[in-house]
Amino acid sequence: MIQATNKQRQTVFLLCFLAIGIITNTVVAQRNILSQAFTKEQLQEKLSNINAWRLEQKNHYLQKVAALPDSVKTKLVKEGERGLKYEWPAIPASLYLDYKITGNRYNFERKNNERRKVLNELAIAAIITKDKKYIPQIANGIWTLCEQSTWVLPAHVVVQKEKTGLPDPYEVVIDLGSGTAASQLSMIQFMLSEELDAYSKGIGKRVFAELHKRIFDPYLSRNDFWWMGFAGQAVNNWNPWVNTNVLISALYSGLGADSVGLIIAKTVKSTDIFVNQYPDDGGCDEGPSYWSEAGGKLIRFIHVLNGLTTKPIQWTSQKLIYNMGNYIAKVHIGENNFVNFADAFSKSIPDPESVYSYGTIFNDAPLQSFGAYLFGLQKHKLDNANIIDFLETTAIYESLTTLSPLASLPAVSWFPDRQVLTARTKSGTTKGLFLALQGGHNAESHNHNDVGNFVVYANGNPVFVDAGVGSYTAQTFSNRRYELWNMQSVWHNCPTINGVMQKEGIQYKASNVQFAQNATGVNLSMDIAAAYPVDAAVKKYERKFDFNQTSNTLQISENYELLEWKAALVQSFLVYLKPDIEKPGQLLFRLPDGASVVFAYDAKLFDIAIEDKILDDERMSGIWGKQLYRIQLTAKGNKKSGKHQFTISLLNGLTNAQ
Repeated sequence: MIQATNKQRQTVFLLCFLAIGIITNTVVAQRNILSQAFTKEQLQEKLSNINAWRLEQKNHYLQKVAALPDSVKTKLVKEGERGLKYEWPAIPASLYLDYKITGNRYNFERKNNERRKVLNELAIAAIITKDKKYIPQIANGIWTLCEQSTWVLPAHVVVQKEKTGLPDPYEVVIDLGSGTAASQLSMIQFMLSEELDAYSKGIGKRVFAELHKRIFDPYLSRNDFWWMGFAGQAVNNWNPWVNTNVLISALYSGLGADSVGLIIAKTVKSTDIFVNQYPDDGGCDEGPSYWSEAGGKLIRFIHVLNGLTTKPIQWTSQKLIYNMGNYIAKVHIGENNFVNFADAFSKSIPDPESVYSYGTIFNDAPLQSFGAYLFGLQKHKLDNANIIDFLETTAIYESLTTLSPLASLPAVSWFPDRQVLTARTKSGTTKGLFLALQGGHNAESHNHNDVGNFVVYANGNPVFVDAGVGSYTAQTFSNRRYELWNMQSVWHNCPTINGVMQKEGIQYKASNVQFAQNATGVNLSMDIAAAYPVDAAVKKYERKFDFNQTSNTLQISENYELLEWKAALVQSFLVYLKPDIEKPGQLLFRLPDGASVVFAYDAKLFDIAIEDKILDDERMSGIWGKQLYRIQLTAKGNKKSGKHQFTISLLNGLTNAQ
């Protein structure tokens, strides 16, 4: 009976979250790093005195909040005061059902997030000022959340057996939304327990009861939540994200030492599965936008448990964990630009506190400075929409604001397991060309069909780009995901072979991937034929990238062989800047700084067409503007085999000689 139920839930997940990952039995290295570090013996002493530890933590946070600059505290208090007149809106069934009926998830999430944001802002203002005027409104906010039928998001309730579109009160599940709500309520109640108890002890009792019902009881009694990984399935950012929130909820809720110990043991075991499935190179296949919830939440998990150990744990020998942290520096293009393969955004700011924590735990000064750099990009803004993010960043605020901010911008980074390469003309600067390209397969977490895809920036400006992901809807995580244009290979910098695009699935991948580095640059070659289904009738499609860092030139060489010719070969290139056709076989992209990028192709082999791609999605247009452009080169003739080259060069750019 239990096995059938588990299988049913996994099937539902596969259908509804097709893009998140492959649900399968996964052969992984049983490293179990966390289980070896956080043993019962390591944690027993402080767990047996859990209330004393909690008091130390509270005093620590209060001291760090008090030490914030007056200007920062004044701004936070002002933002919190706006919530004093807030009318806590109800969330009706129709708003919850909006996702099932229309596929829109943001109408609900916008209202849901607004209520939580106001509650957190109020709580932070109360912590700073110690003014009791905030307490009634905070109590109202807590009560509103406790009265909410579920903390699970409409997009995630589909894992329940009942498919009504509304949460089933007889089956409690835990998702990202419920974990976040639980940890925030636990921390707010913890930090303001005396003030809230003075107002009414019923508040704390209600919070504790809801945490038991919605989080602790189902977490301890069930092993079949897909994100736990206990059935051998692939997991993603949900695993450390939910486990970290469950851990924090248990530690700060007033739960007894024995129960806290049980939750710690299970969260450690589950999070180890996430780490075990990670490749040695530390690459995040979900992309930098999800790193803060993947590797970023992992380091918070480690940081929290480090505070409970009796003896300091030496993490410097754990190269995999370090690589998971250093990944984010290697995929940084410059400023707030990051490599955005899969469902990542080209513009984002990874969590500075997480980056700094990796630097601290591994004694890595460049990562600490990178954390300070990212915090500077945020203009040193503390996140008061999440009390835990606020407190953890406040605890290192002085370091983040006094360290010299610096992005390392490495010249070459190669991830052999993920088959991702990033390279730039010269380390430490955005001047020159930046290249990112990937092999891999089409079953990554948050996958796009984009084996062999690449992006190119010049002097920090996007030229050849990946459109990224649009606003999430029901279709995004359904079996119709690849009907979305931005998921298709024809809208990436990839060829269309015999009129056929790439296909999704673990079997659709790059083969014979070879990386090399020499005195003048780097090169990466691969055969992407297997990324296409049999209808493409392709026997071989070799793609080689030669990046000469000295001359600021990227050469793309292709060598293909078809089993039969059905339709003309089409090369697609998605670009940010509208190119000028200088002459047959040459396009010119003019950069804002006066430099230019030249794209050269053989006009004897290809016909060219350039089209506008209007961006009507709010998320995409917020990054790229109103439109992108697609260059399509259509091969002349009907040859079953061929060789050709494309060249991308930066004129008036930085060279290593300068």
